Amino acid sequence: MNTKHVRTRRFNASHVVEAELDHLDWATKQPTQRMLDAGYWRRRLLAVKCRFELSEQQVARVEKILQRL
Repeated sequence: MNTKHVRTRRFNASHVVEAELDHLDWATKQPTQRMLDAGYWRRRLLAVKCRFELSEQQVARVEKILQRL
């Protein structure tokens, strides 16, 4: 039995990250809805941060949006 641990791959897909950050930036400026509260958006942002290799500029955008929440 193979017991190697599989490392999660992080992707460098700037166009995907930019589209996601554009959406999250817009969405977090909208009025809060019951299911789409600050905790939901925080989880979405942290998922982007974990799944992708972000540039310094993208990290700054994520941090700015997180501060707004």
